[in-house]
Amino acid sequence: MKHLFILLFSLAFLMGQSSFVGEQFDRGSINYSERTIQATGIGFIPENVINAGQARRAALRIAKQDAMRQLIEIVNGVVVTSETTMSNAMFDDVIKSRVQGAIRGARQIGEPRYISVTSIEVTYEVPMGGIADVITPPTGFLSAPAAGGTAPSAETAAPTTSGITGLIIDVRGLNLRPAMSPRILDQNGGVVYGPGNYTREYAVQNGVAGYAKGLDRARADERVKGNPLVIKGISASGTNKVDVVIANADVMKIQSANSTNGILRDCRVVFVLD
Repeated sequence: MKHLFILLFSLAFLMGQSSFVGEQFDRGSINYSERTIQATGIGFIPENVINAGQARRAALRIAKQDAMRQLIEIVNGVVVTSETTMSNAMFDDVIKSRVQGAIRGARQIGEPRYISVTSIEVTYEVPMGGIADVITPPTGFLSAPAAGGTAPSAETAAPTTSGITGLIIDVRGLNLRPAMSPRILDQNGGVVYGPGNYTREYAVQNGVAGYAKGLDRARADERVKGNPLVIKGISASGTNKVDVVIANADVMKIQSANSTNGILRDCRVVFVLD
């Protein structure tokens, strides 16, 4: 029975790992599939504490401070667009201050863990949406619906099985990197999918695109589930290799699906990675 439990736990762990899209670090991660950024801080118990309660509180405070420092460092590595990373943007003092403010609002994940008799570790997580709200420019997006109109939401934008329910771009083998704001381009460099296709609010709250490892996972993604249009990308573009180029022959298919079902407006786009 014990061996069966270990096997099941190992399989669950491996399945969770296989769905992860992003970067893993010694003490944190950038998860583009779940749109979260995590960091683990370590706190050591000071020598001058007078009781166990004070020791725990002091260690937790130190661990949290360490996690916040780790988060700032990890956030610097987030890829924003084909030409921009957070480290580039953080040279702006206003953006840097606002990003640090978003990080200070990070929430604790799970319970603190004692890693020795003198130290404790704790994990904090910040949603990528909070960072996106800081880094995303205020203009250049599809206009929000007028008052009384229907704004995209988790309910109103949910795909159905009638018509095309989303767009899957298969980019396996292209070494495409996940990012906060990827684009789809035609072979002439024209933008097929970019900020002009969706509202700023929707992009910040839900992300510009989803990422999945394998076509089956992509088809099951809530963004596109039902009857998605599947297209093969032909190359990755940009300095950071986050934009995908598609064949000109496929552009009309996407535009037709968007005109009929609003798949781009609602960011119903998933990239399939290796």
